[in-house]
Amino acid sequence: MHRASRLTALLFALGASTFATAQRSKPAGIALTEKTFPRWLEFIRPTEAELAYERIGWRNALMPAVEEAKRLGRPILLWTMNGHPLGCT
Repeated sequence: MHRASRLTALLFALGASTFATAQRSKPAGIALTEKTFPRWLEFIRPTEAELAYERIGWRNALMPAVEEAKRLGRPILLWTMNGHPLGCT
């Protein structure tokens, strides 16, 4: 698969995930009770589209990823951050 095709597929998956999330109906105004729990559980559980990123072969070390990317002719997404991963500072 060409690089542009992979990028297009990834962007499509992300867009589909966003659309799928927006289409789920939130049980608004419904109190959380034993009776409504299954509906709330269905709402908060991620869909298959939302979990698609887990199927990507992420690498957690930079230099081996650079070597692999060079060998395969692929780009690298370098995600960096400063602080707590949940934004709790």
